[in-house]
Amino acid sequence: MVRKFLWPFLILIFFVMGGFYLFVTRSACDAACLQQAVLGAVILLSLGSGGLLYLLTNRISQPLMQVRESLEQLGRGETIAHIVTAEQDEVGQLVTAFNHTAQQVLQKQAILAQEQQQLQLVLRQMADGVLFADQDGRVMLLNKAAAKLLDVKRKKAFGRTLAEVLRHHELIAIWQRSQESGTEQTATIEAGTDLFLQAVVTPFQDDQSTGYLFVLQDLTQIHHLQTIRRDFISNISHELRAPLAALRAVVETLQDGALDDPPAAERFLGSAEKEIDTLTQMVEELLELSRIESGQIPIKLTKTPIPNLLLSPLDRIQPLAKRADVELILDLRANLPRVWADTPRIQQVMINLLHNAVKFTPAGGKVTLLARLNKKETDVVIIVKDTGIGIPASDLPRVFERFYKSDRARTRQQGGTGLGLAIARHIIEAHNGTIRVKSRLDKGSTFSFTLPVCK
Repeated sequence: MVRKFLWPFLILIFFVMGGFYLFVTRSACDAACLQQAVLGAVILLSLGSGGLLYLLTNRISQPLMQVRESLEQLGRGETIAHIVTAEQDEVGQLVTAFNHTAQQVLQKQAILAQEQQQLQLVLRQMADGVLFADQDGRVMLLNKAAAKLLDVKRKKAFGRTLAEVLRHHELIAIWQRSQESGTEQTATIEAGTDLFLQAVVTPFQDDQSTGYLFVLQDLTQIHHLQTIRRDFISNISHELRAPLAALRAVVETLQDGALDDPPAAERFLGSAEKEIDTLTQMVEELLELSRIESGQIPIKLTKTPIPNLLLSPLDRIQPLAKRADVELILDLRANLPRVWADTPRIQQVMINLLHNAVKFTPAGGKVTLLARLNKKETDVVIIVKDTGIGIPASDLPRVFERFYKSDRARTRQQGGTGLGLAIARHIIEAHNGTIRVKSRLDKGSTFSFTLPVCK
């Protein structure tokens, strides 16, 4: 670029000096005239030099100013425009190199932004909680799942210490063990009455950061299933033990000489038959529940009038209610639409609900059977309401579990396997319905389920 502007400058000097020489040699010029000629030549050279210098400076400074502005934009993370130059000199080469470097920087920024966006998306969608704390124990990252599990607000957690964010001392203890050992630490903790967490704390270190990574997994559902399994084993062992013990007692009594007393022998054999019937019923219900859960028993849905589902079970329970001095009341709304139902299966549910209602209602009480169309007119709601002993609030979430019995002493006296409501729930769910229970201790219980209306 300097060479481009040097030649015009030399030509200008040549013409000015040549003109000055011709002026001096060919004209009569005294000292004053010569002084004016020199002054004019100097002024002309100064103006020419200044103009050339301005052009030179402008040609150099303008691309450099653009480079500086682009660098500032890059620093702010903004997108920059390509700097256009037609020059192939030193400045042009500098601008070309800058454009190439800036393009690489922008590409790397775009890749980093995309990776960060993908990471944020993964963290948002993860079911497990993720928390990252620096080496001083201050929270630097917290995803939505972790905030929910720890019951904290994400915005307020950033920058705070783990002692302020983690409300469970077991988590602090795991972190401290990881600090001391420098190794990964794992523990399962009870973070509340209905919350069980598996926490994994891993020390983390690279060239840019040092800290601790927390991964929190919600084990509440798994713990609940394990509890159900333990209860199932415990319950079935108990339910089998009672009739087997009774049978053993009968056999021992008969062996001790009761066979020689025909009336006594007949009485003991009747007791044995009763216990065998109980065991048989339990095994049959277990097998049926297993088949229903595995889908081996198909549900055959047909358009069915509501009375066809309710009247027969009500007639079958009537003798039991009469012996127990419990009044059965039927309350059906007129013109109820037909529903999709497997009649034998729904009648099985009705017999179970009505039988339980009568069984746990004291003499002089009432059991009411109702059928209503819901507000959206999409389902018929069938309700069995009693004035019995009720169910404790703590037991309500588990009444539809296998072998679960709210009042074991009372249930043992009344009989039953504890499988009826579990079977009822699966049958109703197979009809795309829902079954619910409401109850108050010593005030009675209300069981209800829905069946879809035929369109």
